[in-house]
Order: sequence, then structure tokens, then C-alpha cells
Amino acid sequence: MIIRLLMPLALLLPAPAMADTLEGSWALEIGGTAIFRFDIVKSADGQWRGVWSKPSSFASDGNNFSHLSGPVKKVPSMTALDTPDGIELSFNDPRPGAVPDIFDFKPIDSDAVELTYVGTDLAPYTLERVKAGAPLGPWDPDADYSREAPAKEDKASPHNAPDETPVVGPGSFRLKPGAPSGR
Repeated sequence: MIIRLLMPLALLLPAPAMADTLEGSWALEIGGTAIFRFDIVKSADGQWRGVWSKPSSFASDGNNFSHLSGPVKKVPSMTALDTPDGIELSFNDPRPGAVPDIFDFKPIDSDAVELTYVGTDLAPYTLERVKAGAPLGPWDPDADYSREAPAKEDKASPHNAPDETPVVGPGSFRLKPGAPSGR
């Protein structure tokens, strides 16, 4: 009987939001090399903010990264929105005619988040929790850092799995015409 009375009360108590696990530093690593880091905080007034640390110059089609060079550029978020499963942060892209880069962050567990690059058809990225201020790189400017995007299910053979080993090699990667570069 007491349990029946306490159950409705438990529903009224505030529960920690899943998005709160997003607070911290998160890195995209390919082949053991940190390409990007996102530092996400929630202020005392409940507002989310982020800083995107990235190479000052690089070329990418979203799955392949090349010509990475420093120093590290830190870009503060412009806006933040709560989403049903996490948060969305936007970052200025100063190139003429460019629109902001918008990323949707969703917790996977306490040590990983899923990042979706909003407005693209790229597969989500998995970012790993790192220490605050964890360094990026080291980058080899002649190397190509390629993530294996999850393969779309092949109806003829549903057991095909992508090779999970990232490809890092010298100079074979080439951008498609019109692909973003030099961010």
C-alpha cells in the first residue's frame, strides 16, 4: 500500500536529465589521432555552451580528413538548443556565403556521445570522453585520416560489416570537387 502511494510522488521528483552527461570534453579520434575536440559546459543558468577545437587548416568530405595543420583553432558556439535526446550546438563558419556548422550531440553512455552533423547525409560520429584540454594531433600533414562510415545494410547479405580499422595513409585521399576545405 505504501509503495502505491510513493510511486506517484517519485514521478514528481526531478530526475537528472540524460543531456547532463554531455558536459565534458569529447574527441573525434581516427587511427589514434585526435582530429577535433568539443568542450561542452552547462552554465549555472542552465544554458549550454561549447568550444570546437580543430586544426586551423584542413580538407575534409566529412569522412576523410587531410592536410591537417595547426595551430589549433578554438571556435565558441553561437547557439544551443535542447533536443529530446541531447543538445544541438551551432558554430560560425566565416567563409563567404557559408552557413553555420550545426552538430547534434546525444549521449551513448558516460564515456561516449554520438555527434550528427546536421544538414548532411553523413553517418553519425562517435566521440570519446577525454580530459579537459586534451591535445589534438599529432597530425601528419601528408597523411589521410579516414573513418569507416557505417555501411548501409545490403539486402542480399545483411551480415556485411564495415572494417572498423581506420585508414591512415600517405597522400592517397583526394577531395571531391566543391568539398569543404580550409575551415
